[in-house]
Amino acid sequence: MVSSIEAGGTWTTVEDILLSVCWVKVGHCLITSNEMNFSHMWRKIHEEFCGRSSSTWTKMALATR
Repeated sequence: MVSSIEAGGTWTTVEDILLSVCWVKVGHCLITSNEMNFSHMWRKIHEEFCGRSSSTWTKMALATR
């Protein structure tokens, strides 16, 4: 499947908000957030993001957004 970034896609307002929500949920977890490295954190955010939308953005696209 071609990712949105490879297809020249643009971010929607809904995707921006969803990314923010996922970042807050994963990044501010009181139990695990202190132990996560950059790659692990963005993998978890990507999993959460993909679970909530049909978007095809890659983990790197999310992290650089």
